[in-house]
Amino acid sequence: MSTMSNDPSIPKEGSLSTEQEPTIKSLDIDEENPSKENGNEVDIRTKGFVVVVAIAAALGGLIFGYDIGGAGATFVMDGFRLYFGWDCPEGDDACVPATESQIDTDQGLINGLFGAGAAIGAIVAPKLFDSYGRKVTMYTASWTFVIGATLQAAAVNMTMLQVPRLLSGAGIGALSMCSPVYIGELAPVHHRGQLATLWQMAIVTGIVLVSILNLWLKNWSDGWRISYGGNVVFALILICMLIIMPESPRYLVGKEKYDEARQALQKVRFEDQMDEEMKELELEAKAEVERGVSTWAEIFDDENRMRYRILLGIGLQSIQQLSGINAIMFYAPRILENFFGSSGGIVGALVLNVINFFATFITIATVESFGRAKLLFSGGILMCFSLLMTAIFASLEETKTIGFLIVVFCGLYVVGFAYSWGPVVWVYCCEIYPLRSRGKATGLTTLSNWTWTTIVGAVFPYAATASLTGCFAFFAGIVFVSIFVVYFYLPETANRTILEIDEDFKNHRPEFPRKKWN
Repeated sequence: MSTMSNDPSIPKEGSLSTEQEPTIKSLDIDEENPSKENGNEVDIRTKGFVVVVAIAAALGGLIFGYDIGGAGATFVMDGFRLYFGWDCPEGDDACVPATESQIDTDQGLINGLFGAGAAIGAIVAPKLFDSYGRKVTMYTASWTFVIGATLQAAAVNMTMLQVPRLLSGAGIGALSMCSPVYIGELAPVHHRGQLATLWQMAIVTGIVLVSILNLWLKNWSDGWRISYGGNVVFALILICMLIIMPESPRYLVGKEKYDEARQALQKVRFEDQMDEEMKELELEAKAEVERGVSTWAEIFDDENRMRYRILLGIGLQSIQQLSGINAIMFYAPRILENFFGSSGGIVGALVLNVINFFATFITIATVESFGRAKLLFSGGILMCFSLLMTAIFASLEETKTIGFLIVVFCGLYVVGFAYSWGPVVWVYCCEIYPLRSRGKATGLTTLSNWTWTTIVGAVFPYAATASLTGCFAFFAGIVFVSIFVVYFYLPETANRTILEIDEDFKNHRPEFPRKKWN
């Protein structure tokens, strides 16, 4: 528990004196560019370089998506299954194939160790994030991933494939903690949601890319090595891009490096936007400059409703994974193989991945105008309905007709997830924490995401073998609960500064019917 200063000139986080409270002023801008907000003109110009930087930072999501689609598809590749002894070569009567239990264990470890590594990366990253900055965190995470993925591509036995999954997972876990926050800190308020959504867009792009590659790789005995190691290319591109990417101005102001912060801000803002934003950054960073970075105890303090925010962030990230998305994305080829064969399973997974990709554009188009809470609420309803229908059809006899129906409702589920719980949870969790708490808070919420990713990835092979219907019913139940969490407990954060978000959390109370969505 922190001890607050008694000096009245020092405001508590989220509460400013009248003299200190920033005012929204009309900006003198080109008449072709103004937008109206509450009757005032607001500068919505966005420098092109900030979009380039956001895309580069989102490459971590592409690496992650490539791994999801790549690792899952190898489970039905003949070359992979023969190399690791899951199946026997045709005509080799002396060969004894692996048991179904052993295959489930191997698959669980491949996915589970990746998730465990990511959980470690997510909880270790805040130390680098707070002490050395966002760029150092992304640079370290990228090289960690490169080492792990290279070792996987060169594996000669199952152990050499599984153990490096911890390393590559740690790199992705650190990137998933840092990159969305970095994008959110560099993005202008009016495009923060859209640019932060690029993280999820990159994930689905990686999934689609490797799904297309898998159609070719499955016919090559060593194609699985590209499935595990091909995304090293994107990690190296990110490492090179970090040379020109600016450090987060918010981080620099928090370290009282004002000249460096102004130089970084010049790269992503127009000249006439600089002074106003520097004032806002200095005001936002005031608590960190005076009191330092939050301790772990302060993260759970009820001051500024931090305990509420942390529990909400953990809940959202947990629900995202317990809704079943990675179980479907990791194991879609295996699930659909039962209906359409191994080639049909890979094609079916590609269909779902393409749906995932295009549905994410709905978020980019609506996340600022429609808001975070409405997207999560409506997406949850669609996901719950689709999962219930999938559970029903999964309980019936395995025919091609049932297989097509499962693809249809899995596709509807993916649409709901792709425009809501996929991207919006990452956006929301990088918006709701004050600067001095941001590193540890986002690390903790990201840890919860990866913890459940690990558990779902490790347990799903056994659970699906026992009852695929039960798995989908469980996911539907989790999403049903999420609908009420969003309706009652989520303040809206679209187009708000962190100081305004502080005030919204202070005043938000559950109510029915909900009166305030935006």
